[in-house]
Amino acid sequence: MEKNKKISEEEIKKILNDNYDIVANQVEEINRGTADIFKIIADKGKYILKYFSEGRTKESVIKETNIIDFLNQRNIKVPVYIRTNSGDFYMSYNNRIIVLQEFIEGYTMENNTGDYKKVIESATILGKMTKALEDYQGLREEGIFKKSFSKESIENGIIKMKDLQKKLKEDNPYKEEFYNDLKFKIDVAEELLEKFDFGIIDKMTIKNTHGDYSVQQLIYNDEGETTVIDFETAKKMPIIWEIMRSYSYVDKEVVNGELNIDTLTEYVKEFSKYIKLNKYDLKYAAHLYLIQLISSTFGYKQFNEDYTKEPLLEFARFRTKLCKYLYKNLENISYRLLYEVK
Repeated sequence: MEKNKKISEEEIKKILNDNYDIVANQVEEINRGTADIFKIIADKGKYILKYFSEGRTKESVIKETNIIDFLNQRNIKVPVYIRTNSGDFYMSYNNRIIVLQEFIEGYTMENNTGDYKKVIESATILGKMTKALEDYQGLREEGIFKKSFSKESIENGIIKMKDLQKKLKEDNPYKEEFYNDLKFKIDVAEELLEKFDFGIIDKMTIKNTHGDYSVQQLIYNDEGETTVIDFETAKKMPIIWEIMRSYSYVDKEVVNGELNIDTLTEYVKEFSKYIKLNKYDLKYAAHLYLIQLISSTFGYKQFNEDYTKEPLLEFARFRTKLCKYLYKNLENISYRLLYEVK
C-alpha cells in the first residue's frame, strides 16, 4: 500500500456512515497542518475529520483527546470530539488514525496581528487553561529541559551554528547576513554559557501546559468565544516560557521583533490572576526565552538548502530580531516584571 496515500471522498463517506452513523452530503479538503483535514457537511451538522500521517501514533491521539475531554468538562473552550459507534474518540484506517470533531464556526489570526484586547484575552485564556490543567494527571516534561533549556542544548546549538557557517553556499543571496546573524547568536550563546546559572531554571514554576500555545492555536468567533486547539505537545514545562512566547506571537507591536514591555507586563499580570509566579519566573523570564531561541538554526538551515523556503527565512529573521531585543533588554524586562507583577 502506498505510504500516506490520499483518502477519497467515497472512502470518507463510507467511514462516517459505518463508524459514526453520519451521512455526509459534502466533503471539502482544507489545506492546514500536517494531517489531511476535511470539512464535512451532513444532515446532523458540520464536522472536521482529521486523517493523520503514519507518523502520528495512537498514543499521542489518545493523549490529546483525553486532555481535551478533561478541559471541556472544566468549561475551557476546546474542540468537541465525536465518539465512534464503539465509544472511542479515534479509529484506525489504512494504518493511520482518524478523529472526528464538531466544526468550530469562527476565524483564525496570523502571528503578530492582535490588538491590545486580543493580547490580554490570550493571557486570560492561558491563565484559565493552566489553572484547569493543574489537576490533570499523566503529563511529563518529555525531555524539554534538556532539549531547550539546558547548558547542553546551547553547547549543541553552538556546534550546529558554527557548522552552518561553514556550509553557507556561495550563491546564497543572503550569505553575509546569515553569517553575521549566526555570529551574533554564537557570541550570545557563549556568553550565556559563561555567565548564566542554569540551576535557576529548576527554581522556576513548572506547570502542565499546552506546550505550543500561541495565537495560531486559537479560533475566534463574533460572539466573543475563543477555542483553543492542538494539544498534541502538551507537557510540563516552565510556564513563564509559554507566557513569553505566546505574548511575542500575538501582539501586533512585536511584528518586527521588539517587545512592548508595558504590554508584556500587563500580559504577565493578567496570567498571574490565575497562577502565582515566583521571583525566579519574573526575574529570568527574558533569559529563559533567550536561552530557547538563541542557538536555533531553524529557517537559516532550510533556506540555505532550498532557496524557495522564504517563509522559513522570514521566521528565522523574526526570531533573531527577538534575540537581539531580549539580549539588549534583559535587565529592563527583569526589573519591570519583578517589581510590577504582584
